[in-house]
Amino acid sequence: MGGCQAEFIGQYPTDAIAPGSVESVEVVNFKGGAEIHYKVPSDEDLLYVKAVFERNGKKVEQKASIYDNKIILKGFGASQEHTVSLIAYDRSENASSSVNVTIHPLNSPIYDIMNSVEMTEDFGGVSLRWENAERYSVVLTILSYDDQYGQEELFEADRFYTSAIHGKGSVRGFTDDIRMFGYFVRDLYGNNTDTIFEYKKPIFEMEMDKGLFRRWNPPGIPYKGSGLPAYAIENAWNKSIALPMEGNTFNNIGGLEFTFDMGQSAKLSRLKINWWNDSGRLLYGENHAKEFEVWGSNTAAVNEDFATWTFLGKFDSFKPSGLPAGFITDEDKDYAWARGEEWTFPLGNPAVRYLRFVVKETWGKGSVVGFSEITLWGGK
Repeated sequence: MGGCQAEFIGQYPTDAIAPGSVESVEVVNFKGGAEIHYKVPSDEDLLYVKAVFERNGKKVEQKASIYDNKIILKGFGASQEHTVSLIAYDRSENASSSVNVTIHPLNSPIYDIMNSVEMTEDFGGVSLRWENAERYSVVLTILSYDDQYGQEELFEADRFYTSAIHGKGSVRGFTDDIRMFGYFVRDLYGNNTDTIFEYKKPIFEMEMDKGLFRRWNPPGIPYKGSGLPAYAIENAWNKSIALPMEGNTFNNIGGLEFTFDMGQSAKLSRLKINWWNDSGRLLYGENHAKEFEVWGSNTAAVNEDFATWTFLGKFDSFKPSGLPAGFITDEDKDYAWARGEEWTFPLGNPAVRYLRFVVKETWGKGSVVGFSEITLWGGK
């Protein structure tokens, strides 16, 4: 029996004549890469130019169309020289003599990002901010130590995939003991910065018990929900961020203000809202608050007059991509829906039990506010 033979796909060779080599080579280095310009040979059957080089110890081959007269190489880390071989190929896959050129990329953007990172103590952990002027796709990893088994071991606390110009993130869930946190930046090509370690003391907090949350409205501020169970305010603390049609979403059809009773008194430290998982109309859209205020009271003896409430803070929503309305990235969705958008309250606020949210503006200039889940933290 004869074996199966693979079918040839492509053009059969028509000659064995090698094309000429590229000429007039010029190099423009940039952060993490280089742009190589050249003049292609005049062979009529010329097909492409291939660059052969090493990146992070591995051989890489990259092709460019003959109509571009250039090839752009990316993914280099620390600034150093690299030798690149340029080879022209014709339609018969005949290869020209190679032309070697030296490139010297500038330091990758990961180092600029790393140098911009600021880590500060925060409620239950630490917060980080960074700048990424090049919109370079990177992963910022946060580390800490765990002595669960009697010996300190380094572990990954969280990671942030980001290309936002102004980035921020937080890691939570730690006690208020002093501990070491570390962070480093890597790109999609395997380039890593060094790891920076700092000792930080998280600020004590505990999550408010959602089992005590209740619908509540003082005189003059009636409940303005849609009346449909799928959008009731109780869905705002049912511990689910599932899609709206699954009955896990609060939607305040009647307006931009709502109140509720936490059922417990606390000095609030932090607030998180998981917005609707809708990338076309609602997420960063008509019912996603862009600017809002939170007011509180430790007594139910309040009404619509703000003089009977205590101002707790004004907060702005953040869109990592910075894109205009109607455009959403995976990073936007991860930040605002999957992780949830977080804010911290000023440390000097008094203890409160009853909350009043007042939305000043939504991303879509809408007249309603809604979201999937609300979570609060605080202490006595």
